[in-house]
Amino acid sequence: MDSVPRPKWYDNVWVVLVLLFFVVGPFGLPLVWKNPGFSRWVKWLLTIVMVVYTVWLLDVTIRMTRAILNESRTLQTILPTW
Repeated sequence: MDSVPRPKWYDNVWVVLVLLFFVVGPFGLPLVWKNPGFSRWVKWLLTIVMVVYTVWLLDVTIRMTRAILNESRTLQTILPTW
């Protein structure tokens, strides 16, 4: 009985995509580039999309941090000090 070796988890296209966009972000790009399931142009496309996605997430994080700091300053002026 000839057993076919199971592919590695990091060769699964869906696992790599979930890791890339929901878990490790741009740190998952080496998995994309090592994965034989992606063509060269898809690898470039995913790299560009990941860079744009990361920049967007950083921008949202900075905006939210500024909004929270502004609200806390406003609350400090409104609420009496204890």
